[in-house]
Amino acid sequence: MKSIRTKIITVSFIFAASLLWAISSPAQCPDISTRGHLNVMTINLLFSEIQDRQIRLERIAAFAKDQADSGEPVDFILLQEVVGGLLSKTVNSGQDLHNLLAQKELSYNLSFKLANGLPGILSVGNAILSRCEIVYTLSTVLPFVIEEPFQGITVPLKRIVMMSRVKVPRVGKINVYNTHLCAFCEPEARLQQALVMADFIDEVESFIGGINPIILGGDFNTDVNLPSEIGVYNLITEQLGFIDSYAESHNCISCCSQVEGYGGCTFAVSGNPYAFDFFTHLPETPPERIDYIFTRGFPTNKIDSSVIFDVAPNWVSDHSAVLTKIGLN
Repeated sequence: MKSIRTKIITVSFIFAASLLWAISSPAQCPDISTRGHLNVMTINLLFSEIQDRQIRLERIAAFAKDQADSGEPVDFILLQEVVGGLLSKTVNSGQDLHNLLAQKELSYNLSFKLANGLPGILSVGNAILSRCEIVYTLSTVLPFVIEEPFQGITVPLKRIVMMSRVKVPRVGKINVYNTHLCAFCEPEARLQQALVMADFIDEVESFIGGINPIILGGDFNTDVNLPSEIGVYNLITEQLGFIDSYAESHNCISCCSQVEGYGGCTFAVSGNPYAFDFFTHLPETPPERIDYIFTRGFPTNKIDSSVIFDVAPNWVSDHSAVLTKIGLN
């Protein structure tokens, strides 16, 4: 007999599938098995910047085109702060990127899940772009947090974690998770969100059954240089058994410090013109590594990871992106 939690997952699957904005077609990624590895990117799109958004998205699409032309297409793109609605002057910025990729003859499937706001007015969510067929997508809401982006100003925000199960020809199915944990909140609140995320991963993987290769990426707002924030990182790497792709690739711990260098920093990288406080308009400082791609269950630990969009003139957000190559054999 199914547990209550498993029944909840089943019902959530049916419910979430009806709410997701999804565009998926048969697999377009037969090259992956021949290539022998996956290419995965995560990037926070910066919902609040509107004026340059089209230029920023075009830079991402141009990078994807260059990657494809070189024989290293980006197979999965994880997006956070996907914005839409009248106030944002677009229906959906994830769809905008999808369209730009299509104009460059790059075929991706899209799943979008709303996190905050009022559809049609202003909404923010997460999205996954996949070159491979998306079989289905699940999601769950993380604990509600009142965030304080500026002293005296509080904003109630909802965060989510989503998972798209993708079908890779001659490789099998892979579960791709994408999340965005609270930013302007206490570390304890962020850890509570991560615990619910961990429970969601455990329940989904148990529901699906078997041992599935898993990718977990996104904006975790977790800087391991700060002892108060390391709990989220330890939960993911120690308790859930995920590998931090950038740290594994570069044999570093924080990967963004005076001691280890700043090559792994992903937020407020020096010189980034978009990295300023939304309320004070002062530059964000210091740089942090808060965007990650984690892996689990792959047959090999062959990993190569880099930070991109981290130098002028290629800025696309107040965040830089993480690009990880994951070996399959």
